[in-house]
Amino acid sequence: MAIKGINFKSLLVAGLVAGWMMYFIDHWFAGFIGLFGIFPGPSNWGWMLTHHVESVIFAIPFAWPAMYNKLPGSGWFKGAVYGFLWWLVFLVIVALIAGSLLGAKPIAGYAPTSFVLIVNGFLLHVFWGFFLGALYNPLDEAAA
Repeated sequence: MAIKGINFKSLLVAGLVAGWMMYFIDHWFAGFIGLFGIFPGPSNWGWMLTHHVESVIFAIPFAWPAMYNKLPGSGWFKGAVYGFLWWLVFLVIVALIAGSLLGAKPIAGYAPTSFVLIVNGFLLHVFWGFFLGALYNPLDEAAA
């Protein structure tokens, strides 16, 4: 199934796997050099479900041909760059604006006051993008 040049079957698989890998990297390396271990894990099924749905939804702009074709490099590198850009969006919009300026209590912990949280978020989003880009197969121009 393809809409507006996006291979949705590939996007669904790539987004879900990238979300799982983001969680597993955080889980596997929990406590490594003071990083990782921020996700609550499978004991909180609501969080897990929300995280993986968001992983697919936030991957849609990546697969949009206007975005995908402007990102540099091959698939995995495009994904890593997109993960970095998504991390910047998260940091600025969610953490800085909602946490610091608007005083949202649950988000205030992500405000740019903790270097560890910033580095952790950066690494996890780049890993997410890496797997997203490595697994997503865009449509051929002739097929679109």
